[in-house]
Amino acid sequence: MRLDRRAFIGGGAVLTVATQAAAATNVAGGGGPAQRRALDQLSHYVEQHRTDWGLPGMSVCVVDRDGYSGFIRSGWANVERREPIREDHIFQIGSITKMMVALTAWSMIQEGRLSPDAKLTQLMPELSVAGGGDINLQHLLNHTTGMPDNAPMFPEGGLWSGYAPGSHWSYCNLGYEIIGHIIARRDGRSLQDALEARLLRPLGMTQTRPAIRVGDRPRYPEGYEPQFNDRAMLRPAPMTPAPWIDSDAGAGCVASTTHDMAIFARFLIGLAQGRGGPVLSDPAAAQFIAVSTPGWDAGAAYGNGIARITKDGRRYLHHTGGMVSFSSAIHVDTEAGIAAFASSNVGGGLNYRPRDVTLYACQLFRTARDGGEAPTPKPTRPSVEHVERYVGVFTAASGDRFEVRATGDQTKLRYNGRETDMQFAGGGFACVEPAFAVSGLVFEMENDHAIRAWANDVEYIADPEHGYKPPASAELRALAGRYDNDDRWWGPATVIARDGRLWLGNTDALTPLGDGSWRMGDDEWSPERIRFDGVIDGRPTRMLLSGLPFVRRFS
Repeated sequence: MRLDRRAFIGGGAVLTVATQAAAATNVAGGGGPAQRRALDQLSHYVEQHRTDWGLPGMSVCVVDRDGYSGFIRSGWANVERREPIREDHIFQIGSITKMMVALTAWSMIQEGRLSPDAKLTQLMPELSVAGGGDINLQHLLNHTTGMPDNAPMFPEGGLWSGYAPGSHWSYCNLGYEIIGHIIARRDGRSLQDALEARLLRPLGMTQTRPAIRVGDRPRYPEGYEPQFNDRAMLRPAPMTPAPWIDSDAGAGCVASTTHDMAIFARFLIGLAQGRGGPVLSDPAAAQFIAVSTPGWDAGAAYGNGIARITKDGRRYLHHTGGMVSFSSAIHVDTEAGIAAFASSNVGGGLNYRPRDVTLYACQLFRTARDGGEAPTPKPTRPSVEHVERYVGVFTAASGDRFEVRATGDQTKLRYNGRETDMQFAGGGFACVEPAFAVSGLVFEMENDHAIRAWANDVEYIADPEHGYKPPASAELRALAGRYDNDDRWWGPATVIARDGRLWLGNTDALTPLGDGSWRMGDDEWSPERIRFDGVIDGRPTRMLLSGLPFVRRFS
C-alpha cells in the first residue's frame, strides 16, 4: 500500500536529469566564515541526498537565535523543462501544518474561546465515537484519542476509539481534521482564515498559503512520485509527475516558501524558551510548550502538534510532513537555539523525509558557532546493516530457489542465473528481479540469521530442518488478494494469507476480533480495523481499512 500513484511517463529519463540538476544556490544573512563553511557542507550533503535518493529538487533554511539565516536551493522545480528551484517557490509542508493548527487553537484557548479540557461531545456533537466519550481537545492535539489514523469523519457505523483516551499514543490525522472544524466553528471563520489572522499575519509570513488550491499551482515546483505505486522501489527510483491535490484539512493544508519557514523556525526557537509573541502570551506559550505525552518510542514525546526527540543527548522539537507530491521536515535544537527546515518536491510514496538534512543542519551550525568537531551526517547511500544475516540459499516447496549474496554492505539476489540488486525498504527488501519486484521479500530471523523468506504467500526456507509452514486455511485464502483505493493518497493494498494468519503487505499482522473485524498490528490497543464485505462466491469484493473502501482487483 502506497501513499502515492498515477501516470507512468518515462521515469527513467526523469531520473537521469534529476541527478544532473542545477548546482545548488546558497544565500546567507549574518554569520561569519564558520557559518559559510557550514552552509557549504550542508549544501554538499543536500546534493548527496538528491543524487542517492533521486530527488528532483530541495529547498532548505537554517536559522539561529542570533539572527543568522542561511538558505539552499538545489535541483529542479520542473525536471522536464529544467527549471531550477526559486526562492519564491512554495512547498506543501504536510503535517508540519499540525504545529500551526495547534498554535491557532491555543491562541483561542488563551482568549477563553476553547479549553483543552473541553469534551469532543460538546465541541462536535455531530460525531459519534464508540468508546470515545472522554475524548477532549488536548487528546486531539496530542494524538491520544484512540481513533484510527486516516478514517473518514463519518464512516459507515460511526467512529470508534481503540483505547481509553490518554492511555496510549497513536498518530491520528483524523484528529487534526476534527480540530480544524472545531476552530472554524468557535472562531466563526474558516480554518484558513483563522490560520491567516492568528498565526501567519502576526508572524509576517506573507508568502505562505493557509490552504492548498489548484489556482496557486504556478507558484509551486512540479511534484514527483515513484513510477510504480504497487511495490517498494529501489533508490534512486524512477520518478514521474505526481497528481495535484487540494487540501483545507487541519492535518496538512499549508504551503510556504523557505523564507517564511525561516520566520516560523525562529519563532519556534523562542517558543521553546516560553516566548510566544506575537501569537501567544508568554504564560500561554509556557503552557503550550510544557504539554507532552509519551510517544511512539522510548525517549520520544508529543504534544500540541510537536514531537520531542533526543539525538546524541540533545533535545529537539521535530516534525515531518508527507504529501502526495512533497516531503518536508523541521528540527529545532532547543538549547542551542538553532532550527532548520527542508522540503523536496517528491511525494510520500518514496518513503522519504528530509529529516537527516534538518538534523545535520542543526548539528553542523551548532558546532560552527560553539566549536568542536564537525558531526558526521547519516550516510545517504542505501546499505544493509549486518548484511551477513541474510546470506544463503532459500528454497520453496516447489523447488524454486534464490540466493542472497553480500557485496560489502549491499545485498544481491541471484535467481535463474541472473544477479540483481535488492535494498532494505519498509520492513522487507525491494527487488529488481521481476519474479519478486511486486511482492518484495520479507525475511524471518532466528539467532540473528534469516531462516525463512516470504514472497507474498510463497515460503522459502534456508534449511530443510526448519520445515515448511502448513498452508493457510481456505477461509483465510478467500480473504487474501489485492484491494485498490483510487484516492490519490492510497493505491493498492495486498492482503496475504500465510503462516495461519492474515497479513497486510506481508509486514502487518491482522488479528480477528469478535465483531467480524480484524485489528492491524500486534498491539492489543491498536485502533486500526479492517473489515471485508461484498461477498461473491465466498470471496469479498471490498475491504474497509478503518472505514476507507478498497475494491478487489486482479485476484
